[in-house]
Amino acid sequence: MKAMSNERFAEAVLGMERSRKSFKPSATYIPEGDCIEFMFAPDNYRAHRIDGLVTVYYSRKTDRVIGGLIKGVRAFCKKMEEKYPGFRMSIEVRPVRVDYFFLAQLWTQPSESTGTEFVRAYRELLQMTNEQPLEVDAGDLCQTE
Repeated sequence: MKAMSNERFAEAVLGMERSRKSFKPSATYIPEGDCIEFMFAPDNYRAHRIDGLVTVYYSRKTDRVIGGLIKGVRAFCKKMEEKYPGFRMSIEVRPVRVDYFFLAQLWTQPSESTGTEFVRAYRELLQMTNEQPLEVDAGDLCQTE
């Protein structure tokens, strides 16, 4: 293995810092996994599944929510549209706001099934999307007609 010169190492480190500074919060639909990944910050994280829909990414530095993953988006949309016609109106406008998925999931939960960690995680997700609104271009993802 060839050793890296000090100059090349410095360039690589500075390049990483530049890309960190240009980070913008974003949300992306990944069709292969039928999921939406969203990121508020570029920190290293640990993932924790909080329910059947959302996995939350917590910063290893601050333990704050910095992103997450919404799994099974098509099935979730279908379930919501069948039970709650108002959900369709919320997602007809594109791109779709990510916080609509969080709110819809919360509205469908019985109050006794919402533990402290569940509530804390969704509260942080909603706070983050209020501070940094995220939208995802998911095309016809949630359209059933």
